Amino acid sequence: MADAAPLTVFTARRIRTMERDLPEAEAVAVLGTRVAGVGTLDDLAPWLDAHPHTIDRRFEDKVLLPGFIDPHLHPLLPAVLTQMPFAAPDDWHLPRADHPGVVGHDAFLDRVRAELAAHDDSTGPFFVWGYHPLFHGEVHRPELDETVSATRPVVLWHRSFHELVANSAGLEWLDLATIDRVPEAARAQVDLANGRFFESGLTAPFPKLAELFFTPHRLAEGFADFVEMVHRGGVTTIADMGTGLYTPVATEAAIIRQTLEHDHVPFRTVLTPITTAFAQAGTSPADAVAECDALHDDNGHRVFFDRHVKLMADGAFFSQFMRLCEPGYIDGHEGQWILPPEITDGYADAFWRAGYQVHIHCNGDGGASYTLGLLRRLLDAHPRFDHRFSIEHWGYATEDQNRKVAALGAVVSGQVYYVHVLGDRYAEVGMGTDRAHQMCRFGSLVDKGVPLALHSDCTMAPIEPLTLAWVACTRETLAGNRITPIERLDVEQALRAVTIDAAWNLRLEDEVGSIRAGKRADFAVLGDDPVDVGVEGLRDIPIWGTVFEGVPYPIERG
Repeated sequence: MADAAPLTVFTARRIRTMERDLPEAEAVAVLGTRVAGVGTLDDLAPWLDAHPHTIDRRFEDKVLLPGFIDPHLHPLLPAVLTQMPFAAPDDWHLPRADHPGVVGHDAFLDRVRAELAAHDDSTGPFFVWGYHPLFHGEVHRPELDETVSATRPVVLWHRSFHELVANSAGLEWLDLATIDRVPEAARAQVDLANGRFFESGLTAPFPKLAELFFTPHRLAEGFADFVEMVHRGGVTTIADMGTGLYTPVATEAAIIRQTLEHDHVPFRTVLTPITTAFAQAGTSPADAVAECDALHDDNGHRVFFDRHVKLMADGAFFSQFMRLCEPGYIDGHEGQWILPPEITDGYADAFWRAGYQVHIHCNGDGGASYTLGLLRRLLDAHPRFDHRFSIEHWGYATEDQNRKVAALGAVVSGQVYYVHVLGDRYAEVGMGTDRAHQMCRFGSLVDKGVPLALHSDCTMAPIEPLTLAWVACTRETLAGNRITPIERLDVEQALRAVTIDAAWNLRLEDEVGSIRAGKRADFAVLGDDPVDVGVEGLRDIPIWGTVFEGVPYPIERG
């Protein structure tokens, strides 16, 4: 008989397993990278008798949960945006600096001018992230020229990420000062008079942005920030829900592999190609499937493809580009499609028939109407069991649409932070009180048995699952109002949405999401028990760090 493998047993004040039959424990045995057993030390005696072992008591005053899962974010986005100052309406606590929220037109411009004056490159372009007209007033090219700078390239990156606003010098730097320099396919979503590029119009400035932000030194610093943000949140599994959003899919996948496939990175990354990248490159649906199939050949241990694909329906929630059904927006605008629906239909059919798990960005009830119709057509044409068609964000949908989600067997990965930042302002502008307060109907989804995950879509929200859980449980806005309490989750439902139900959303429930024998030994190490502190204390729970595949990774303080 071969020598028994060594075993490590972690003891804790409490272990919340997220397993129904054994919800609490005091010790977890780890064999290699996986959980061998859970219970008390007495329960684990057979393992201890059979294996040389170490009892690691460093967590005896801590609480262990399964490593948190963020099933929808974009690694390159925070890696790029943390290279610039933030001037958003909400507070941000980043590895290199804290950025207090700013509200009001004059206060926003004062912040931009102050950040510009402090910018260490007096000749290069200046970027600031977080602009939102509902909090900062309309700021366009003429005002930037007049009040910020007529000579320095200045670019405001919208809080939604889906829009840029540049001054005249910024347009010259982007090499997009005249319409003939804008690719024809992007022109419908470009407004040069006001220096605006939105939704698919962002493809026009991306090449120049890549030259600036994708240099090895900048990317190394940006990804170091990103890794720390994920780790601080207690997260051990993420999904890049849009590989190819910034560069061709294979190029972006290579960048992420080069930066995240390392032993010091305490989390795994699931890569999800985005069909807008293929549409913009003129790649047919059949060829897109073949290209994605080939990407799996380069899978690593920490960074890998797993037959997921991302579609795009309507536009961004943060910029009110989501499509709304009648009566539409109060001011009469319609929102945007990111790609024409007939193009999305073609990619959806090809990937569905190829057996991929389909995820679709969907924000308004108009987008929801299209999305649910698409799923019904796919099921009618080519039925599939356990398809887990995943609707991403689900910002505003009706109760009837929630029932259809359940009836069609879909799952939802929800962006609950919309409630916190936008619940008050959208009541006043755009949607009206009734619809704005009913955004993110996640309590209704859970009541109908729909598996619900919560995600950050960072930088739409911070990579802080406990903060997302707090918002889902309180539905508290920036102003402190608590809206539509019937849609709140309880603590257990919210914890499931960042652990086992998030794992289900990514088809990883056999690997992660709970603490049981056979799963990866991934744990979030907390200073307090979420059940004990209750709803009000969720977002204030200190995080010691994580255990990733059996190896403790403490957060480096300071």
